[in-house]
Parts: sequence; structure tokens; C-alpha cells
Amino acid sequence: MLFRRSTLPLGKDSSARFLPWLIAFMVFLACLALAAVLVVERSIARWDRGLSGQLTVQVPAAGDPALDESRLQAVLAVLTATPGVRGVTVMNAAEVRRLLQPWLGSGAELEGLPLPTLIAVSVDPTATPDLDDLNRQLAAAVPGSFADDHQRWLDDLVALAGSVELAALAVMLLVGLAAIITVVFVTRTGLEIHRQVIELLHLMGAQDRYIAREFQRHALRLGLRGGLFGFALAAAALAGLAWLARGSNAALLPDLDLAPLDWAWLALLPLAAAVTAMWTARLTVLRTLVRLA
Repeated sequence: MLFRRSTLPLGKDSSARFLPWLIAFMVFLACLALAAVLVVERSIARWDRGLSGQLTVQVPAAGDPALDESRLQAVLAVLTATPGVRGVTVMNAAEVRRLLQPWLGSGAELEGLPLPTLIAVSVDPTATPDLDDLNRQLAAAVPGSFADDHQRWLDDLVALAGSVELAALAVMLLVGLAAIITVVFVTRTGLEIHRQVIELLHLMGAQDRYIAREFQRHALRLGLRGGLFGFALAAAALAGLAWLARGSNAALLPDLDLAPLDWAWLALLPLAAAVTAMWTARLTVLRTLVRLA
């Protein structure tokens, strides 16, 4: 039924010649926007899981190894006596350099810098220590030391991610509206071009629904053709971006590799574009023919 020969020569319309290309471009943009939403949501969930139940304690360096060790032991004593603390892990200098690498670069010389001592603290999520009280105890034991639960950093990332998601959803909405307007214009132009043939079909007993089916079938074919091409372009672009991200040293970049479920959501977009084009064409034909009657 989808590819049977149409009574109306709609395939020869110059007005519909560029419709598949326009739909392909719109599906391409919609795929990129939806992929951005999926990547951002997954990244936020990963960061939240990674930081849940974790504190980082920073002990400033004194410049004297013996004094640094005594300051570290004083901080560890405070942490082990704090209710809700499950375990502490003192990071060595190599781990601290690795954490600083995304900001300072791999070639930065850090030997002469007084690097602070960092302590990774795991806490009980159901009995999290009071951060303000813990910081007061740490500052009393070793001035300048403090604990950070990374919540402020995570809140900033969540706010930024929300802005990105809203922008991407706005792009998808605008792309959808542009697609509908384009199909309406092309369908009305096709009705005007084939007006005499349509009048002849009416004289032969054809109903408006029959003519609408011819236009909607044509729009569905064009929508599928353009949507699949746009999806293929978006898949190639996303694969290329993921490959570039894997080869970079930017540790803070989100993971751009999409999961199979993400690809399934993206694969729905060309189908949605084709169905939208089909129903837009049908409604446009029926409304136009009623006014012309």
C-alpha cells in the first residue's frame, strides 16, 4: 500500500522535490538535540552516584615533612572519631597530580609546589556527618583544613545541565514546528498544482478522504526517505564526536558513547517525522478541500 502507484502524479511535483532534504536536515538537528539531552542526563546521574556518600578533606602543606605528618595524623584522628564516617583513604602525591592534570596539563611541573594532602572519606548515606561541625573540628585541629561534600559543584553542574536540556528541547520543538509548516506549504502547493485532476476525481465519485490518502501516503514516503537519511547523518556525526572525545585528555568531558537504549530513542525520530508529515498532509488536504467545496 505504501509504494503502490498513486492516482495523482505527486512524485513529479517540483514543490516536493526538496521536502526529503528539509526533513533530513530537521531530523539531523533533532537527533543531535536529543542526543545532547541523553548524554547530559546520563552524565549527571554518573556524577551524582560517584559523589554520593563521599567527602574530600584537604590538609594544607606546611613545607616540613615531619610537621605535615603530624598534621595529617591530627586530621585522621578527628575523622575516625566522627560518627557516620565509614573509612578514610589518604591520597599519595601521584594521585593528587593526576587529579590536577585536567586543569594544569600533563606537562606541568608540580615538584616545587606545596601540594595539599587530600583524604577521601566515605560516609554512611543514612547518617551523614554535619559538614559545618566537622569543618569546625578540622580547623581547630589543623588550621586551614576543611571537608567538601562537592554539593555546590554538583548543584552548579545540575543547573548548567538543566539549561542545556531546555535549549535542546526548544530546538526539537522548533524543528518540529518547522517541519509541520513545510509539509503544510508543500501539500497546499500540490493541491493547487493538481486542482484540475482533483476536480475530475470528484466528478468520478472520489471522496475527499481518498484524495487525502493519496497525499498522506506520498508525504509518508518522503518523510521516511528524508528521516532515515537525516538519522544516518546524525549517527555518523555522533560516532565521530564520540571518537574524538575518547582521544582527548579532557577528563571533565561527558561520555559521548550512547547506550543501545539511547540509539533506540534516536531511531524513533525518523519514524516520528514520517508520521508527522503523513498526518499533517492528511489534515491539510481535508481542511483545504472543505473550504474549496
